[in-house]
Amino acid sequence: MIENQELIIDSEILTTKDLVLRPPHAEDAQDLRKLANNINIAKNLATMPFPYFDADAHDFLKKVTGSANSGYTFAITNTESGEMMGICGLHEPNARYELPYIGYWLGEAYWGNGYATQAARALVDLFFKTGTKDAMMISCIRDNAASRRVIEKCGGVYWKPSEEFASTLGQNHLMDNFRITRETWMGAVAG
Repeated sequence: MIENQELIIDSEILTTKDLVLRPPHAEDAQDLRKLANNINIAKNLATMPFPYFDADAHDFLKKVTGSANSGYTFAITNTESGEMMGICGLHEPNARYELPYIGYWLGEAYWGNGYATQAARALVDLFFKTGTKDAMMISCIRDNAASRRVIEKCGGVYWKPSEEFASTLGQNHLMDNFRITRETWMGAVAG
């Protein structure tokens, strides 16, 4: 069992129909760099550097696998091939957010196949099935229609706007923040 400040997760590996979500490890650095070194991904994430170098991959993996990590980060991999497809995570509230939150991204080659929805739903399910909190949040850049659809399929209900500085583009992103409550999650699961 993994324990963290307030989040307690009883599984280190999650599975969906097409995916295995597992802890990332140092050997993922090259795959991570290849997937993340894409402006189409970086422009949708406030904290993704671009270009994305080997050092960025190593720094990220060191951060998310270290004992000071304040959340749970998973490599999104293909069930059949084991190929790395992206990253997702469930994190504690911090200076940026007032609720526990999830985030995710996929390599561009994997867009449009329902994988982001599977990964996000797995994290939301985990949060509500194993935790005691009644709400979480998830955000997307205002004009990211695909991510908005993923959020809505997970039970996300529009909550409030915000702005975040995106170092990649050197400008602020307009963000839409969504709340997922235990009630809206159960409605999404049933629907």
